[in-house]
Amino acid sequence: MKPDMHKYTHLMEKADEWLREHRREMINELQSWVIFPSVSRADLGAPGMPFGADCLQMLNHAMARGRYYGFEVINHDGYAASLCMGNAEDAIGIIAHLDVVPADEGWIYPPYAASYLPSHDVIIGRGADDNKGSAIAGLFAMRCLRELGYPMKHGLRLLCGLSEETGMQDMIHLQESGMAFPKVSLVPDAGFPVNYGQKGSMDAELDFLCEGPLVSFDAGSVRNVIPDKAVCVLALPPHKVAGALMGQDGSPAASLTVEACPQGTRLTAHGRAGHAAFPQGADNAIARLTAALTASGLLEGSCAHAIRQVAELTADPYGQSEGVACKDDISGELTLVYGVARLKDGILTLSADCRYPIRTNGDVLESALKVHWQARGALVHGFDHSRPYYIPVDDPIVQTLQAVFKAATGRDDEPYTMGGGTYSRVVPNAVSFGPGMPGAFPDLSDLLPQGHGHAHGRDEALPVDKMVNLCRIYVGALAALDDTID
Repeated sequence: MKPDMHKYTHLMEKADEWLREHRREMINELQSWVIFPSVSRADLGAPGMPFGADCLQMLNHAMARGRYYGFEVINHDGYAASLCMGNAEDAIGIIAHLDVVPADEGWIYPPYAASYLPSHDVIIGRGADDNKGSAIAGLFAMRCLRELGYPMKHGLRLLCGLSEETGMQDMIHLQESGMAFPKVSLVPDAGFPVNYGQKGSMDAELDFLCEGPLVSFDAGSVRNVIPDKAVCVLALPPHKVAGALMGQDGSPAASLTVEACPQGTRLTAHGRAGHAAFPQGADNAIARLTAALTASGLLEGSCAHAIRQVAELTADPYGQSEGVACKDDISGELTLVYGVARLKDGILTLSADCRYPIRTNGDVLESALKVHWQARGALVHGFDHSRPYYIPVDDPIVQTLQAVFKAATGRDDEPYTMGGGTYSRVVPNAVSFGPGMPGAFPDLSDLLPQGHGHAHGRDEALPVDKMVNLCRIYVGALAALDDTID
């Protein structure tokens, strides 16, 4: 039976009034969280801080703010923290992540200054949109329900993780250690309305022998971001390199720059950044640079072979080069992106990020990819396979959240699937819900250059309205779920 939306609509109207009074406070709160450069670093982990000191400082701040607002705080051995209201053992959850992807060069605004621009009502900083703004919205939704005196049968629990961007090892560890998760959880790391399916994912690293005149190759920072810059150095004189790269107009390709350096010649290729799960419109700089090097004829031996293989693999982001292109009617096309390339000690290492359709046989795909990569001469290692996430659209939780979304917005958007992976993939009974609104993209063209402002890009920007709207809808959603579940 569908819940009666009238009382939740009225509750969200009251939340609107409460949020108008607390809007500036939400901005200040988020700014205090964005200043932490909380890139998850398991390689820098230690007891009590499995993801490094920066993540621990972020977690300590979140816990301190939870105590400030009067919530019970639980530190899960540095892997995550829970900010709790009411019975934490019988709770509805909100799960957000406080780790961020690295901030590369080329920002206009400092990545960790948490700049608030009143003229556009946006906060710019790494992690503002992905995902600290959502954590603040969840925190304030709990506050709002408490301060409005809404009677909840279940407790509420904001669970803040620290390695969502690096494989969700935080939640995997908590599950393996036997921690009891909330009865049902909302994951505000996608878009509205309900995300009922996520593609399966496979990650790997490919090593190619690469000995020759290529001194260095450097592109990308994390595998799930398509790089917009790739740089290499050749132990060859600049005039020879420039001559080999000349186009029909007598100059190097527009996407390339050629300059002398102490070791010979530095080549830089420019593309357009994007998320590996949504490669439409992105332009992989690795593909541009390796294609130019292959066409130049400057390389030979294992170096020429390695660069040619990378050029062919990165030629498209849909698995066509590997012979695994496919799609289904639920989740669309397979994507396969290579986002990081590094040359060290004669080995060129390339990262792979594959998102495959929900109906695809993952075991068959895994075998096909490994065989293909090995046939190209790659040593495959670091392989990780995460199965697809799927919940039927007629599930009561999905129906309840869809009804709340319609009551809050008046929209009839259908639930959807996506290639991105969220905590819903690994946390039991977790449903991704918001904060992005379908078809709504902030126009910051008078503020930022093209390609800036996105979640994993330079000058990551969060419109304050997006955070406030998420909070309002979550107030209604938490109340509705409180009546829906036992």
